[in-house]
Amino acid sequence: MARSILIVDDDDALRGVLARVLSAAGYDVRSAPGADEALRDIPADMPDLLITDIMMPLGDGVELIRETRRRWPDVAIVAMSGRSLGKLDLLKAAERLGADASLSKPFSSDELLLTVEDVFARPTPPGA
Repeated sequence: MARSILIVDDDDALRGVLARVLSAAGYDVRSAPGADEALRDIPADMPDLLITDIMMPLGDGVELIRETRRRWPDVAIVAMSGRSLGKLDLLKAAERLGADASLSKPFSSDELLLTVEDVFARPTPPGA
């Protein structure tokens, strides 16, 4: 059975490109335009991996990471962002909140696939 991935980003075009790349690599891919929709969908169709943007108008990616880690600790998380807030590094903050890895936009298809493969290759921590 293919590993399932949920992509959450407010950019329709980027979600489409990521979905095509990951689907072509054999993953079962779903997507959502924001954190609110993702949080509603996760329990019905639990993904193995959540790939989420940090800054989105339809629900904050940081809150999505926190809630996912709290409610579904077995779901792996990759955070992505192309922005910073002054001196705050959003991707480092996302990793401190529970993201397993991060991608700085723009990134290549190869970087995406390598990051996903790396996250899936990690052992599951005891108690997770």
